[in-house]
Amino acid sequence: MASAARRDSIATVALVALAAACAVLASLRASSLYGLGIDGDAAWTLSAGASLARGGGLVTCLDEVFSLWPPLYPCVMAGLDWLGLDVLSSLRLLHLVALASTVVLGARLAWEVSRSQVAAAATAGSLALTYRLHEYTIQVVSETLFLPLVLGALLVACSLERSFTTRKFVALAVLSALACLQRYLGVTLVCAVVLYASWSPRWGSPLQRVRRAAVYAAVSLAPLGAWFLRNRSVESSWTGGRDATEVTLADALAAALATLRSWAAPVHADRLAWIVLVAVVLFIVALALHRTESRAALTLLATFCAVYFVALVGMASTVVLDGIGDRLMLPLLVPLVALAWSGVLAAWRVPLWGAGLLIALAWLDAAPKTSEKVAAWTEQGAGGFHTRLWQEHAVTRALRQAELAAPCWSNGPELVWLEKRISVRFLRGGAKAWERAAVEAGKSGGSLAWFQDGGRPPAFPGVLEPAVRAEPLAEVRDGLLLRLAPR
Repeated sequence: MASAARRDSIATVALVALAAACAVLASLRASSLYGLGIDGDAAWTLSAGASLARGGGLVTCLDEVFSLWPPLYPCVMAGLDWLGLDVLSSLRLLHLVALASTVVLGARLAWEVSRSQVAAAATAGSLALTYRLHEYTIQVVSETLFLPLVLGALLVACSLERSFTTRKFVALAVLSALACLQRYLGVTLVCAVVLYASWSPRWGSPLQRVRRAAVYAAVSLAPLGAWFLRNRSVESSWTGGRDATEVTLADALAAALATLRSWAAPVHADRLAWIVLVAVVLFIVALALHRTESRAALTLLATFCAVYFVALVGMASTVVLDGIGDRLMLPLLVPLVALAWSGVLAAWRVPLWGAGLLIALAWLDAAPKTSEKVAAWTEQGAGGFHTRLWQEHAVTRALRQAELAAPCWSNGPELVWLEKRISVRFLRGGAKAWERAAVEAGKSGGSLAWFQDGGRPPAFPGVLEPAVRAEPLAEVRDGLLLRLAPR
């Protein structure tokens, strides 16, 4: 018993050390060049948080109501801002904590499924080495904080199998509610737990299961329901009014399967991807058949993965989403890695040398790609507007020195807001869009920042002349930077 406790302590210390090293690596990447990667969506979220901190409600830099995504992430940003902290520096720290937590929680899930410290260690190493977790840790994206919330909820649900207590039940509901407020797809976690609870004897008699599952679902979804009502009251739409997609169900399914295939594909043996996937599935089935103590946790993880996969494919074939790829599939990565290593190493007794060889091969396969990505982030920036392409653009450099009047019309309005924190308007290419901007600027004045490349002459500047006086704020080769005044 003492020996087992000592091994558990050593394994815990090793996992914490690995998670800390993983966080330090991500910190170096997030600190390089321009800091955390920020795309247009991230700028909207950051600006909504800044607006909330200043009492203006959740409103984006484009003066639009923030409703396309749930409110937790911008509320966290608003809280940091309200406390007087630098939001991006604080987010970087939170993201590093989230990454370390994801590694540790993923390893713990593997232990719950396999009761194998070797499988837990293999899972932790694979997660620490995959560039996919690092990529979204160094960007302002909601998945970074979503992962530990989901993994924490799944672990609490596993713990309920050993002893059902009110404290654990409340913790499960709270984590699930926060997951739903971080990503709308957090609803899949609630659905998976409800399905699991409906047959698990640990949740009580059949009648108790129904009652407890209903209470859990109600508590978990109530805050999200309140958010939906808020959206409906302010703009007559539950979630920002997404457009219908042209992506078919077959296309969405193919993209999701292609992502799974890319996760399983060895770097130098891409054709083995499907063989690896099939082998892993067989090992997981064998684990479920031969290790009864692992069956409950395995079933819960498999249920979550299935529900999330089906919901994501269904949504992608119904409304416009970003293309299904690593980012949208990321919540499946950690449970699938935990299940894979559990099946491979715990379905049957594997000699320690054999397990070590498999783990070494997998880690060596992952390391070069991660190293390649790290070099790219270090050289070019973390992503979005925080890359050399945007940060070293002539217009960007010029607007840092200029005094811009609000509002500012731009084809890169989010970048303008990030640099100047003023109200912005999106300006498309085309004479009609420029005419509308000229009419609006003719009433209020403002400024214009237009980004181009290759030294081409800016498009449509003459369209502005009938309505506004356009004064150059700086002479730039690849665009325009103008002050606009009514005539």
